[in-house]
Amino acid sequence: MKKEIEVKKVSKKVNKNKKMIIVHGSVLAVLLAFGIIGYVRFWNVATVNGKGISRVSYIKTLEQQGGKQILSAMIDETLILNEGIKNNINIDQKTIDEEIAKIEEQLKAQNQTLDAALLSSGMTKADLDRQIKIKKIEAALSPIKIEVTQAQIDEFLKTNKALLPTGKTKAELEALAKEQIALEANQTAATTWLTNLKQSAKIVYK
Repeated sequence: MKKEIEVKKVSKKVNKNKKMIIVHGSVLAVLLAFGIIGYVRFWNVATVNGKGISRVSYIKTLEQQGGKQILSAMIDETLILNEGIKNNINIDQKTIDEEIAKIEEQLKAQNQTLDAALLSSGMTKADLDRQIKIKKIEAALSPIKIEVTQAQIDEFLKTNKALLPTGKTKAELEALAKEQIALEANQTAATTWLTNLKQSAKIVYK
């Protein structure tokens, strides 16, 4: 009698374990199904008549078409930001906002808005903030003292006569020319500085 009771207990335990295995198996099957769906959704950027365009092929195509330029720009940005940290250069939000205000003023003169300009260029406000920060750090790390002569100003106004804004006084146009000449000189200096920085940096391409 005792043996029969023990056999029944064992039998019930086995049946219970079987049920648990079946339940666990069902849960596992569901998880796997969702996992496969998630995998397909992640690895396909689009489907055309049921046929997927894989994310890998999409990224590969992007790399082939413009990847080198994008990667180069990202490397430049990383180098500049790292140099900024190394030299304790901090560009606060107030400085960035002041630059954005200047941009908005220029766009307003052209009957444009900042939001529309960002949208057309595929940029966000955060992207613009980052670009301004990078340019400010770059300018701080590659300072150059520019002495713009009257001859340079006259030559600039003569060469760019068709592009100059209307309704400005001679003094305003000369001030604009001086600012543009200094800006171009600073950009040239910054490019030279960045080129030298890249040559001395250890860059490993994967």
